[in-house]
Amino acid sequence: MKNELEKCLSGEWYNCHAPVFMEFKRKTHELLLKYNSLSYECKEEKYAILKEMFESIGKKVSVGHSFICDYGCNISIGNNVSINTGCTFVDCNKIIIGNNVLIAPMCKSIRLPTLLN
Repeated sequence: MKNELEKCLSGEWYNCHAPVFMEFKRKTHELLLKYNSLSYECKEEKYAILKEMFESIGKKVSVGHSFICDYGCNISIGNNVSINTGCTFVDCNKIIIGNNVLIAPMCKSIRLPTLLN
């Protein structure tokens, strides 16, 4: 039998209030508060927070203020990526951004499990 995380990542119905997801949200909320409070000049500290939050992150990555995501751990970002201000990533499943990508301001990336009847 699959656990709730396995169900989520395979696109099945799952309980988003399961302890694993609540812990993801708690940790990510805490990291986002830190990240979004830092000035643009604090690049090393901001990168360290993104590295802790995301599944993977490349080099030369810039994520604008105010960034929002659900879990963070389902986001992978390649090299030479710029995510402009005010973006939201709903990462209830994998979000993979390759190399050499520019994302405009206020964009939304929504990756929800596919739910079929």
